[in-house]
Amino acid sequence: MIIQSIHMYGKWLTVFSIFISILKPKKVFKIILQASIAALIFTACSTNKSATTTAKQDTNMKANLIDGTWEANYIMNTPKPFTEIYSKAKPSISFNSADEKVMGLTGCNNFNGSFTLDDNKINISNALALTRKICADMTGEQTFLETLKKVNSYSITDQGKTLNLIMGDIAVMRLERK
Repeated sequence: MIIQSIHMYGKWLTVFSIFISILKPKKVFKIILQASIAALIFTACSTNKSATTTAKQDTNMKANLIDGTWEANYIMNTPKPFTEIYSKAKPSISFNSADEKVMGLTGCNNFNGSFTLDDNKINISNALALTRKICADMTGEQTFLETLKKVNSYSITDQGKTLNLIMGDIAVMRLERK
């Protein structure tokens, strides 16, 4: 009966008064204090979680820019002209930032491995798994793999169409989105 009157007439204050009269004042104060502390803790936790989630979303959005397949069109210090070294197939690389996986083609063999991102810093694992095909000229593969080992940051330009892999402050490899 009391609960019906609360819902119908919104007299929650009456119920609260009855509750207080049943319990001892010290016990009521203790319950209110505990409820207040619990409310503060839940509010604080949800605020921090929200800030952390927002920061991760910002990182994921930036990381997702690198996701996809990229084909090389320039590698610094190639011993021969780029088109001569990679006459049959250009090196390509595919990033999946959600799984931190990388895979691609060296120009001869396929490879896969892992990588990590931190803002514009990138670390491609030196322990890449490679297929073992023998190609007529392995210098292109060697150049590509040695250059990947040196990369420590990246930039994406041309409205997301060009990936520059950077060593220090020098772009050592340029790739186009495929």
